[in-house]
Amino acid sequence: MATTIQFFNVFLKNNRGYTSISVSDFLDGIISLDEGKRYVHNSHGEYSLIEMLLPNMNPNNNSMDRLVGFANYRDKKPFTGRRGTDEKKEIAGDVLELTTCLFIPDYHLAVIEYNHFGARPKHIERYLNAFLPTSGGWYFEMIPIETEGSFQKIRSSNDIRGIEIKLDLMTGLSNLFNSEGNKIQSITSAINSTAESFREIGANIATINLGQGRYRNSPMEFDELINFLQAIDMENDNIASVKVKYRNPTSGKLETADLKNEGQLKRVIMEDSNSTAFESIAIGISNYYYEQSNRLANQEWRHVTTSLQSEELPLIDRYSNGEESSRIE
Repeated sequence: MATTIQFFNVFLKNNRGYTSISVSDFLDGIISLDEGKRYVHNSHGEYSLIEMLLPNMNPNNNSMDRLVGFANYRDKKPFTGRRGTDEKKEIAGDVLELTTCLFIPDYHLAVIEYNHFGARPKHIERYLNAFLPTSGGWYFEMIPIETEGSFQKIRSSNDIRGIEIKLDLMTGLSNLFNSEGNKIQSITSAINSTAESFREIGANIATINLGQGRYRNSPMEFDELINFLQAIDMENDNIASVKVKYRNPTSGKLETADLKNEGQLKRVIMEDSNSTAFESIAIGISNYYYEQSNRLANQEWRHVTTSLQSEELPLIDRYSNGEESSRIE
């Protein structure tokens, strides 16, 4: 079973801006904490950093790089059984899914395994921020690296003609929007209700279109459409495609981009492997990044900032930051 990896720029920030602090020093501080402190229960779920390795996959100096495993503890546990029988047994212990990440501090880069049941990038970002003090504006930020010619061009076009969302309703329907959807609840609520209506009547596929309309006097608000696109959870398995028809600011021609399948820089690796073990995924990501990709996206961080502030890493501890305390129930 193949593994999909996604690319992000990562920074430690404070009130002065982006800092030059190594993300590896930050991660080393977290892994050194007691395992109880590393467990975080917040509004998005229950997570912990439970694995860390040094890559040591190539002759170049990568001693500051880190391979990290983040656990997402599942509320709804599956059963164990035996094929060909009616045997069904409850699992006594907690069930977790691991998401494997490679962090490269020299390039402010993170390469993250996409795991539908594991911790999503936004979950990891929120988890790691639980170990930074809010005083001073400390924040760990993960910025998706976008591919050429997708969302960046749409954002600069100032001319969106229509949006088509195709939904796969074969499985249970989950929320189609991330936390950004709270800013535009009227439209996200309408989309969710429409999708649920399609599912209730037994549809396997649903297509939702937002367009200008031939006789509409005033065009759709561009900024609101951008907010809408940013709010869509592109990693939701119910979303098959998000196609945007827009005017290319360079050529002046109308083009269509599929943000579900184009926008985020991602690669498919380990196509002949069936292993889901942390070490196997970690080796697969390392092999791809160091030996096959020619250190893909290693200079993308310069598009985010050209100035890094020299700062000392703050005390790493388990802070509540407005979330529930770390506890095992």
